[in-house]
Amino acid sequence: MKKDNSNIRIVDIAKLAGVSTGTVDRVLHNRGRVSEEKRIKVEAILKEINYEPNLVARFLASKRSYKFAVIAPTYSEGDYWELVCDGINRAGDEMRKFNISVEYFHFNQYDRFSFLKAADKFKEKDFDGVLLATLFGELVVNLSKELDEKDIPYIYIDSDIQKQKDLAYFGGDSLGSGNIAAKLLLKEIGLDADIFIAHVRFKYKEISVQMKTREQGFMKCLSQSDYKGKIHHVEIDPDNHPAGLEKLEDILSQSDTLVGGIVLNSRIYELIALLEKAKPALRERVRLVGHDAIERNIRALKNGQISFILSQRPELQGYDAIKALANYFLFKQEPEKTNFMPIDILIKENVDYYNNYKL
Repeated sequence: MKKDNSNIRIVDIAKLAGVSTGTVDRVLHNRGRVSEEKRIKVEAILKEINYEPNLVARFLASKRSYKFAVIAPTYSEGDYWELVCDGINRAGDEMRKFNISVEYFHFNQYDRFSFLKAADKFKEKDFDGVLLATLFGELVVNLSKELDEKDIPYIYIDSDIQKQKDLAYFGGDSLGSGNIAAKLLLKEIGLDADIFIAHVRFKYKEISVQMKTREQGFMKCLSQSDYKGKIHHVEIDPDNHPAGLEKLEDILSQSDTLVGGIVLNSRIYELIALLEKAKPALRERVRLVGHDAIERNIRALKNGQISFILSQRPELQGYDAIKALANYFLFKQEPEKTNFMPIDILIKENVDYYNNYKL
């Protein structure tokens, strides 16, 4: 007699096969990379329980639909947030057959008032779930409390905010990322060299939750590593290079050894553009660590202008977050509270392999 699998969940199949839920999802949908060993395990369990999913027909017949809101920054071509939204869009396309739709509410990531306007527009409509970028911590917490009162599930992306009632977080371990960045930089310059932390800003002097947390991890590592050099903070205004350049050249001229530099968001390419204007003798002593494998940063890595790039797979966090929200409504699957993306360390010798990775 055929076993009743109507109540079998992906998480149950994963436990039986001894693999992750993501692996089961990829096998079921024939998507992404799965090792042959894990594929065999999953397929064996599917055969054993006579798993014959007919969920698409079931949900189409029910005519139940779900609307998700995504509150995320605007972006230009090649930006970090374009990659995040690419992952969101791909998941949304896959979930469309389940009557799931996604609507964006974009804001300027350097302007908290823009976030408030996006949130107000979001509140004018009804949504079943929300995907929320956490750049403005205090404002995100306030909006989260409103969602709690309305019993609307929400998922955080980009950076986590502790002690909230979010359904889940998908993104990098910002504290860990800062720690790794410091270790890599110290390997390059030693414990006695000076370090500068460059904050790249536009019109509004905002520092995101992610940047603050990365800096905490960076400074903690230095304090635990017997670091003896000086730490400088440099504000870079892309519209006013002379001021930032004067500060950088002053820092570099004070040292006869290597000097380390770091940018805590994806915009290290702005620092590269500034350093190009510095005196060659000073510029050659700089060793840099950046974040996020966007095209402009990759070019600088290949040119030897950046030593390391740390990447947290932005497409994957957007994709997984939407899929988790969908699974919560469709299959009553509650995701893990914290879902860290891998922290990939990229150098010019391996970046092409990473860049070729697709969801």
